[in-house]
Amino acid sequence: MLARESLDPSRSIWHFMAFHLRRYRKAHGMSGQALGDLLDCDRSTVSRYESNTLKLKREHAEIIDRVWNTDGMFTALVGFAERADEGNWLLELAELEARSSRLRMWESSVIPGLFQTPDYARAALSAGTAEDLEAALDRRLARQATVFGKTKPPRVTALLSWAAVSQIVGGPDVMRGQLTRLIELSELPFISIRIVEKNAGAHPGLDGPFVLLTVGDRDLAYTEAATRGCFLMDPFDVQEVAVRYDLMSDIAAPVGPSRALLEAELEKFT
Repeated sequence: MLARESLDPSRSIWHFMAFHLRRYRKAHGMSGQALGDLLDCDRSTVSRYESNTLKLKREHAEIIDRVWNTDGMFTALVGFAERADEGNWLLELAELEARSSRLRMWESSVIPGLFQTPDYARAALSAGTAEDLEAALDRRLARQATVFGKTKPPRVTALLSWAAVSQIVGGPDVMRGQLTRLIELSELPFISIRIVEKNAGAHPGLDGPFVLLTVGDRDLAYTEAATRGCFLMDPFDVQEVAVRYDLMSDIAAPVGPSRALLEAELEKFT
């Protein structure tokens, strides 16, 4: 299914903009290349705008409004979207994960949601601010099923802080099950789990967790804050996160020793 076919204008302002950008372009009889020429960008940028894999830039919205005489509509929408806390960032992350062919992640304090057992996920979510615990748990498990239930799952390389695997969440029984799950996942051919050990000292990962997603022919980045996530789609911003990932990879233990570290941690709960 083409990315634009999955757009739902009622889901978010960004979806609304992407959907109507294409509709306005066709109504004005313009090809994607013609719009790219107008905006001084290539055809692929227009395609990404219209599929919501790249957020419409304000300067491009201003050009569109001026040429198409929309009374500032697209510029205003960009402003609303940038200021709005739409509460749908987890939904967008799940959609992108489902379409990804590669995931590279760094987690500093907890087991990544895609790797969590139901018991660990429940314990972690119950410590947060989720209003409906069961609904939040269902969403997390659905994300896992969507990503790992595909005929061809994405290649996943995860860098985890020693703190993420040592922090007791939910008690010994829950941790036993979670660590067992991590070891099982690390043995799958498409998943690599590596540990950044305690003696690594200060490193770029201290800024917080992130995920790099390869979707189609481009990379996107997702970073987490205390209350919500943030998607980065500008190539320069994504490159910055990719460099952080490479620096973290340089100091992480290799796959074999990392699995041994997980097994040693598991021994504490058996």
